[in-house]
Amino acid sequence: MSEARTWTVVLRCYMCSGKFTLRHLTLDRVLTLPLVAPCPHCAARPCIATGYYSDKHSSVHRIFDLREEADATYRKTPNGDTWHFAQSCSRWPGGDFLELDLPPIVGEICNECRAKKGEGGNN
Repeated sequence: MSEARTWTVVLRCYMCSGKFTLRHLTLDRVLTLPLVAPCPHCAARPCIATGYYSDKHSSVHRIFDLREEADATYRKTPNGDTWHFAQSCSRWPGGDFLELDLPPIVGEICNECRAKKGEGGNN
């Protein structure tokens, strides 16, 4: 049986609008956290109204960002714009680097890393 996928979610507080991140969550937890998680900035707790006022008085955090967590880490040099995820890549940053545990939004993914993982280099 394969391991369940995990997610990282960024919530925005309904009270103070502060953002906070929760990591390594299964999808069922992602769906319930906006309803139960207290805000680490202002301590606001979500409130679910029931009955007649349910549409008007519920206060829950909003999902600001949601991403599936990657099995790999992504690295690039501080001044580079190409991200690497295969440690066997000839250009894998080993010294001074930036590292992410989620797929990057900005920048390019190395073609050599893609080829080494069987994803193809030219998409």
